[in-house]
Amino acid sequence: MAPTAQLAGIGLLKRQANISVQRYFEISLLLMLSTGFLTIATTGKLDLVSTIVMFVALCVKFWGYLRAADFSLTHKTVTRISIFYIFFYGLDFLIFASGPTAIDRMLAATVHLVLFITVVKIFSARADRDYGYLATLSFLMMLASAVLTVSTTFMVSFTVYGLAAISTFISYEIKRGMEAAQRTPEGPFRIPTQNRKAIERALLTAASGLGVGIFSLATVLFFIIPRYRTGYLTEMSMQAQNITGFSETVNLGDIRQILRSPMVVMRVMPAGSPRSYAGVKWRGVTLNSFNGKKWFNDNADRITLKEQSYQQFLLPLPEGFQERPNQPRRYRVLRAGLSTDVLFAAAEPREVSGVRMLSQDQAGALHNPGNFSSPFAYEVVSNIGLPPAKDLRSASTDYPEEIRLVYLRLPHTLDPRVGELARTITAPASNNYDRATAIQTYLRDNFKYTLDPPDIEPADPVGSFLFRSKSGYCEYFAAAMAVMLRTLNIPSRLVNGFQTGTYNRFGKDFVVRARDAHSWVEVYFTGYGWVPFDPTPPDPHPVLPGEWDDYIDTAALFWNEWVINYDFSHQVQLARQIEQDSRSFQQVFRRRTQRLKHAGILAAFRIEGWLMSHKLLVLAIMLGILTGLILTDKTGTLAEWRFRLAWKFARHDSQVSPRQATLTYQRLLHTLQKKGFRKPPSQTPREFALSFITTPLGPGVAEFTRLYNSLRYGQASVSLPQLRRILEDIAKGK
Repeated sequence: MAPTAQLAGIGLLKRQANISVQRYFEISLLLMLSTGFLTIATTGKLDLVSTIVMFVALCVKFWGYLRAADFSLTHKTVTRISIFYIFFYGLDFLIFASGPTAIDRMLAATVHLVLFITVVKIFSARADRDYGYLATLSFLMMLASAVLTVSTTFMVSFTVYGLAAISTFISYEIKRGMEAAQRTPEGPFRIPTQNRKAIERALLTAASGLGVGIFSLATVLFFIIPRYRTGYLTEMSMQAQNITGFSETVNLGDIRQILRSPMVVMRVMPAGSPRSYAGVKWRGVTLNSFNGKKWFNDNADRITLKEQSYQQFLLPLPEGFQERPNQPRRYRVLRAGLSTDVLFAAAEPREVSGVRMLSQDQAGALHNPGNFSSPFAYEVVSNIGLPPAKDLRSASTDYPEEIRLVYLRLPHTLDPRVGELARTITAPASNNYDRATAIQTYLRDNFKYTLDPPDIEPADPVGSFLFRSKSGYCEYFAAAMAVMLRTLNIPSRLVNGFQTGTYNRFGKDFVVRARDAHSWVEVYFTGYGWVPFDPTPPDPHPVLPGEWDDYIDTAALFWNEWVINYDFSHQVQLARQIEQDSRSFQQVFRRRTQRLKHAGILAAFRIEGWLMSHKLLVLAIMLGILTGLILTDKTGTLAEWRFRLAWKFARHDSQVSPRQATLTYQRLLHTLQKKGFRKPPSQTPREFALSFITTPLGPGVAEFTRLYNSLRYGQASVSLPQLRRILEDIAKGK
């Protein structure tokens, strides 16, 4: 092959490489892999070393693309590293991998092996099968993340992954077509870098447009098709958050384990003003027996309630319901997946809907045995009204036998000073309500709240709390009050639940976290039932929400409410909301249209009145407009006026644009016409100029015509002052 042909071939290959989509394809694929890795890393299931190694490898690869540096590994290097890792895999299994059993350690070591292969492939991928392996691995990472988490992070990550996947597949098809084509691809620009940037920009625009279209359609289908909590992956993804204090047996002090946790336990969306929920507590389990160290429920029998309609249950009316003022509260609870089947509700619940199964134990606690390990939602109607204090003061102390047998029991090892202290505190009181209030006030005013109480003895937690530590958290306050009431023959029991939570003004819901867990006391009054008392003083150092917490909680609420728990009831709610919004929009649009119509009529009458009273002025304006139109028709268009100004006041460096070539030549014809020379329509500008060759005007006309032709047909730059000087010489007859 001749040297010239070889050079041409090299230049062609270089041009083809510069306009290929290889770089764009590899970056898109790396984005897929990075998104999958970051998504699974946010689940917390990867160990720290693996996360750092994978993250550093991805950063180095992206840095190589940014700096146009090649960090690819050779086949020899890959072989050596692989041989080394064969021996390292055994060490990883025996020494480095963590796990309680040999199978767990082997799985951890295998995960490390997969990540090692991924890192090697990132720096050595050259063939299509390597790219396919990386794409498959990224998809498996996203699939694993979908099983391991239901957070809002996955929603964002999945969107980014979808866009990167669309971009990757589009560029791969173009890449494969270009490689299979017989003709070398060519770009529209002379500079190869411009070709590459133009193709990458076009691919990015196409992928983004396609991604937006797909996600828009998916959003529509998402709200049309409800979700069902069935299927293999759904069962695998059930991650019950461990939460203590809500079982049939609770050791005194267990609740301390969750009082520092910011984990969201549930979200309560109230119907009506959130101010009406001030002080409302979400009741969980009730414990009736105390052995000196732990509280428990020795009667765990439950009554299965029957549905009144589809997923709607009416609860049995409690004792004394007719003596309580009617203060109904309707709210929706979005509960996280917890390690308990308890339904949290404000006392006293009257109606529960949204669950398939519902049972109630002897103490009134609600249970949903059909679903508790995954997030779910339910609606409750509760009556939070309490009997007036004057009625409770006059309540009878003749308790039913079943109440006396269960709720007056005391441990045999109880410190006798507890009863003496209770009698001392309540000595001035003459009824059980005032006695309970006196103990509640005593504990609030004389004891301190802390999560780290000193001098609490596990063998005697109540005695050591009352007489030595004199500080603690809600469990100790509630237990002490309940025990002291029982020493006075007042039936009492312990309740574990949650405080109201923090109201989110954006999501319009109460965010209840694990640190809102709370214990309080219920006291029995004959004829009125159980009445709550809370002896715990406020936390002197409460955890306040951050500036961005409301925004984050609102996004999480939307994700859980409209993604995780979206079902047929949500469809009905959404359809009703759309119908209401549509009706409101039509009414507003009709009112505004009527207002505009009336305003238009008034404006028309005002304009008509003004015109009738200013007839001469209107006539003058119309004559002025007509004169302007006539003058414009005779003197030319706006472009001609601009050209005339430029011709007259042109600077020495002004240039004539090709669009002004005709206007320039018309000035020449106008000047020659004044001298008696008219150009026949059949002559070209050059033929017309040749007709002056024997006259003194010949050189000037010929030069002007030459510049006109080069300006109009050759797109050359022509100086406007030069044309003006030539035309002035022609006008003077030179």
